[in-house]
Amino acid sequence: MAPEDSSSVDLEVGPPEGGPTEGDGTEPRWWDSAEGHRFALEVLQLRVRRSILKTVDDGVGSPEEIAEKLGIDGGLASFHLAMLEKALVVEAVDGVYRSTPTGRLYLERVEAPPTEGRGRS
Repeated sequence: MAPEDSSSVDLEVGPPEGGPTEGDGTEPRWWDSAEGHRFALEVLQLRVRRSILKTVDDGVGSPEEIAEKLGIDGGLASFHLAMLEKALVVEAVDGVYRSTPTGRLYLERVEAPPTEGRGRS
């Protein structure tokens, strides 16, 4: 049995009724189904994609700059950015990528080192 091609998953995304808005007045997007959550988690399993998300969050936004900073091929950087965009953790604005609120939350809650007093029970 061939593995499912995650790049062809059709996700239902959109803001909930009465949800918060972004600084530019547009409403944020997120997953409307468990499948969307699963897809995002699959996308973020690759270390290179997590590194790209961190790099974008640090202010490096063009595919070329990201490729240079991480030492990867420009086409590969563009592919991974497209997957991260589909997972709703980055967005392209005028050809430059930036992390979304969901992407920043992932970095804060999942990728950040544990702090004192914040233990798992």
